[in-house]
Amino acid sequence: MTRNVDSDNQSLRGFLRLVETEYPDELLRVREPIDLRFDATALVFELDHAGKSPVIVFENVRGSTMQLVTNVAGNRKLLAACLGVEPGNLPTAFRERCQKYIPCELVDRGAWEDVVLEGDDVDLTKLPVPLQFKVDAAPYITAGQIVARDPVTGVDTTGFHRLMLKDKNRLGVWLHSRRRLYEFHRRAEERGKPLPAAITLGIHPLHYMGSMVYAYPPHVRKYEIIGGLFGEPYRLARCGIADLEVPADAEIIIEGEILPNVHEPEGPFSEFTGYASYRSTQNVFVAHRIRMRRGRRARRGYTFGSARETPWVDCRVPPRDRRLRACDCRRHS
Repeated sequence: MTRNVDSDNQSLRGFLRLVETEYPDELLRVREPIDLRFDATALVFELDHAGKSPVIVFENVRGSTMQLVTNVAGNRKLLAACLGVEPGNLPTAFRERCQKYIPCELVDRGAWEDVVLEGDDVDLTKLPVPLQFKVDAAPYITAGQIVARDPVTGVDTTGFHRLMLKDKNRLGVWLHSRRRLYEFHRRAEERGKPLPAAITLGIHPLHYMGSMVYAYPPHVRKYEIIGGLFGEPYRLARCGIADLEVPADAEIIIEGEILPNVHEPEGPFSEFTGYASYRSTQNVFVAHRIRMRRGRRARRGYTFGSARETPWVDCRVPPRDRRLRACDCRRHS
């Protein structure tokens, strides 16, 4: 194990610094107060209709002391810059590098150890979690990556799963049936046990890209795929739930568990397909602890309405030609 490293090149902060210094036209700072109901979504859609997709930092969120960062993975030019290639070479570079698995580096301490909230101090409602569309059942954390370990093989995974804000310490989860996390939970449930899990917020966009890879050997960790994209070992640190390893430079870590044999209503939610989805496995995540970096930012990602959110697939259809159905993104008044 090595000493702790605050490695900007693998952090959200480092990515934002890259954009601000080398691509300033692709960064928009909004200093006017915004409402968590619809405002962030409305602005992203207006910019998208104008053919623009900057990273957006909302510096003044009503009801929160945190800034809100969005559209981190919505710009092909910036994602290509993260890989050091031209935008036209992005799909090829992604395909080649995500097959070069690089073992991870475990550091002593995560940057998210600055602030630790436990017990009654755990309150997810204090995070700036937006309500995106009128059809959505509740505010959703959409950029949260759930990390968990297979209770049989010990191999971990990380990936997107929509997280519906239910209470101070309770989130509704859709586990995407037939995917790895769903199987991990099923195996834990067979033993009558919850599945220990951690939610990571505020991470580098290359993490998001690597986590979306589907076809890879069962013994390979998603983190090793992400390391391949960085071209170096991905730096991890152990958090306080079941010694799960999470990105060392994440902004926020939410530690908890996905309950066995507990199902509660979850959804509908406005998905990236342009439709509101009612389908769900209706699982429940209970938070036990929150860890944060000082000067923290919460990152909320848009997973709908733009093919540029998944740039390694065919992106020839302009996002403004796609329509979000069964949803209303008008600014809340």
